[in-house]
Amino acid sequence: MSFYFWTAVVNTVTTGFAGLFMLSRHERDPRRITFAAFALSVAWWSFFYALWQLATSERIALLFCRWLVAGCVLVLPSFLHHISTLVGRAQSRRQHWLIMSQYAIAGLFLLANWTPLVVREVAPRLSFRFWPLPGPLWPAYTLWFCITVAYAVMLITKSLTRATGTMRQQLKYLLVGTVIAFVGGSTNFLLWYDIPIPPVGNIVVPFYVLLAAVATIRYQFMDLKLAFTRTGLLLSTYLVVLGGPFLIGWMGREWLEERFGQHWWLVPLSLCTGLATLGPFAYAYLRRQAEARLLKEQRRYQRTLQYASRGMTRVRDVTRLCNLVTRVVSRTVKVEHASLFLLDRGTQHYILRASHGPARLSIQSRYHLESSHPFIKRLREHGRVSIEERIGNSLEPVVRDEMSKLGAVLAVPGLIEKDLIGFLALGLKLSQDGYSPDDLHAFTTLANEAAIAIENAMSYEELLKVNEQLKVASERLLVQERLAAAGQIATGMAHEVKNPLSAIKTFAQYLPEKYADPEFRRKFFRIVQAEIDRINTIVQQLSDFAKPAPPRFQPIRLASVVDDTLALLSGQCLKQGIEIQKAFGENGQLVQVDPQQIKQALLNLFLNSLEAMPAGGRLRVETQLDPPYLTLRIVDTGSGIPPEHGEQVWDPFFTTKERGMGLGLAIVRGVVERHGGQVSITGRPGQGTVVSLNLPLIVQTTSSERKTRS
Repeated sequence: MSFYFWTAVVNTVTTGFAGLFMLSRHERDPRRITFAAFALSVAWWSFFYALWQLATSERIALLFCRWLVAGCVLVLPSFLHHISTLVGRAQSRRQHWLIMSQYAIAGLFLLANWTPLVVREVAPRLSFRFWPLPGPLWPAYTLWFCITVAYAVMLITKSLTRATGTMRQQLKYLLVGTVIAFVGGSTNFLLWYDIPIPPVGNIVVPFYVLLAAVATIRYQFMDLKLAFTRTGLLLSTYLVVLGGPFLIGWMGREWLEERFGQHWWLVPLSLCTGLATLGPFAYAYLRRQAEARLLKEQRRYQRTLQYASRGMTRVRDVTRLCNLVTRVVSRTVKVEHASLFLLDRGTQHYILRASHGPARLSIQSRYHLESSHPFIKRLREHGRVSIEERIGNSLEPVVRDEMSKLGAVLAVPGLIEKDLIGFLALGLKLSQDGYSPDDLHAFTTLANEAAIAIENAMSYEELLKVNEQLKVASERLLVQERLAAAGQIATGMAHEVKNPLSAIKTFAQYLPEKYADPEFRRKFFRIVQAEIDRINTIVQQLSDFAKPAPPRFQPIRLASVVDDTLALLSGQCLKQGIEIQKAFGENGQLVQVDPQQIKQALLNLFLNSLEAMPAGGRLRVETQLDPPYLTLRIVDTGSGIPPEHGEQVWDPFFTTKERGMGLGLAIVRGVVERHGGQVSITGRPGQGTVVSLNLPLIVQTTSSERKTRS
C-alpha cells in the first residue's frame, strides 16, 4: 500500500468525521450545514481515491476514477456555498444565483462524468499503474476549479478587510488554510497534463477542513494563534520522535546491517524509545517558551489590571475612581475606548461616568440605559455581553444595536452579589486581536473589584454630603437665631409699633391742657390702654416667630391638607371671582408633616395670592412626585414680584403692603425648613407668581432591603 493510499485514508477519516459531527449538531445553522456538505464531498473524493489505489484492473480503476471525480465536482459548489455563508454573503440575491449556477454546472459535469468526455481512460504514469487520462471537458473543469477557488479567496479577503477582533483572526487563518489546502490539492492536476510531478500535496487537504470546522463551530474568545502554535509544536516534537528513527532505519538500513547484522532494527527502536522518553519534556519546554513569547504583552497588561484592582479601594472620590479604571484599561490593554457606566439609584438609570481612549464616548451626552433595558438584563443573566457570541447563542437584535451605539465589542458587569452596580464597555483592541479567556477573567475581576470600590466611595461621598447638610443646617439655625434676636429688637421700632405710639404721643401732648376735662381723661385712658394692648399683641406675634413650637409629625396625604385650607377661603374666592384649579399627582404617597403648621403655611401663601388678585384671576394648586420629594406648586395670575425684590421677600418684616408686618413668607420658610423641605418663589410683574414647596416623601423599605442595609 502506497503513501497516496494512506493519505487518502487519513483524508477520508478526518473530513468524514468533521462532516458527520456537524450534521449531528441540533443547531440548524446554515454554516454548519454547508460545511458538512463540503466536508462530506471531500470525504467522498478521498474514499474513492483510496479505493482507486487498490484497483487491480483498468476497468475497476476507471470506475473508481469516475467516482472520485464526482466527489471533485461536488467539492466546488459546496465549498463556495460554505464560504459565502461563513462571510455572510449567501443571503444576497446576486450571490444566491451564483451559488445556484455552481450547482447547475456541477450537475452538468456529473452527467458527463460517466462518459469519456471527462475521464477518457486510465494508463500508467510514474509510480501509478492506472492514472486517469483527461477527456475533452477536463480543461473546462480545471478552469472552473481555478475560478471558483480564486473567487472564494477574494470573498475571504474582502471580509477580512472589514472584520474585527476574533473574527478577523479566524478569517486570517482560514485564508491561509484555504490557499495551502487547495494548492496541495491542485498537485493532482499536474499528471493529468503530463507534468511529471506526483500529487504529494494531498496530505494537507485535511488541514483546511479541520481549520474551517474550528471557525464554524466557535466564534468566541479563541486564540487560534496559540492553538496552532501548540499543535505545531506537538506535531514537530513527535515528528522528530517517530520520523527520525524511521528515516535512519529506511535510509541507513544497509549501513546498520553491515555493523549490527540481523539486529540492526534495535538501533532505530532504541533511538525511538529514547526520543519518546524525552519528547514530553521537550514539548513542555518549547510550549512554555512559545507561550511566553506569544502572550508576553497580554500577561503584562493582565498583571497591571490586577495591581490596579488592588489599589482602587484606596480612592474615595467616585469620579476620580471611574476615570482611573477607564484610563488604566484604555492605556494598558490599548483599546479604542473603555467606558464605565454606574447605576443612579434615584432614576434607576445606568449613566456614563467616564470614558477614555481614541474613540471615547462624550460624557456631556449623559448617555444612559434604563435598568429594564434588555441589554442590562442580559448583563445580569449571562455575566457579560459580546458581539462575538457563539453560533446558536447569538445576541438579540436590540442588544446588538445597543452594543453598536456604544461602539463596544465587549461589556463586563460589576456585581456585588447579584446587584449590578455598573458595567465596563470595551471597544476593539487597537491590534484588532480578540479578547481571550484570560482577558475575560482579568476584566471580570477588575469590574467586580471596581464595583466594591465604587460602592464604598459612593457611601463615603454620601456621608460627606450628610455632614455638609448638617453644617448648612447648623449655619441656617444660627442665622435664624440672629434674625429672631433682630426681630425682637426691631419690635420697638417697627412701623406696626409706630402707629400706637403716635396715638399715645398725640394724646399725651394735649394732656396738660385738657387734664381738667373728665371726658378727655376717660378717652385718653381708653386709647392708651388699647394701643398698649396692640403693642403687646405685636410683641407676642414676634415672640411666636422667633421661638416656633416644635412640629408634631404624622403621615398624611398633602392633598387633604390643601383641600381643607382652600375650603376656608372658598367664600373669599367666590367673592373676588377667583377660579381654583387643582391637579394632584401624589399616587398615594404620604409625607411626614405637622398638619397644623403646614396648613398655616399654606394659608399664608393662599392669602398672598388672593391679595395679589383683587379683580379676580386663577389660582392653580398642583402636586407632583419628584423623589425623594413631593413638590407642591401654587400658581396665581396676580401682580407678580418685582425683580429688584428677589430674595428679600423671605426676610422678616419685609413687605410692600400698606398693612401687615411682613412675617408671612418668613413663617412659611421656617415651617418648610423645619420639615426638612425646600421652598422657592418666582414671578414677574403682571405675570403672576409661582411658589414651590418640596416636602420629603416617607421612605418605604421592604424587609429584604432593611436586612441588606443592616
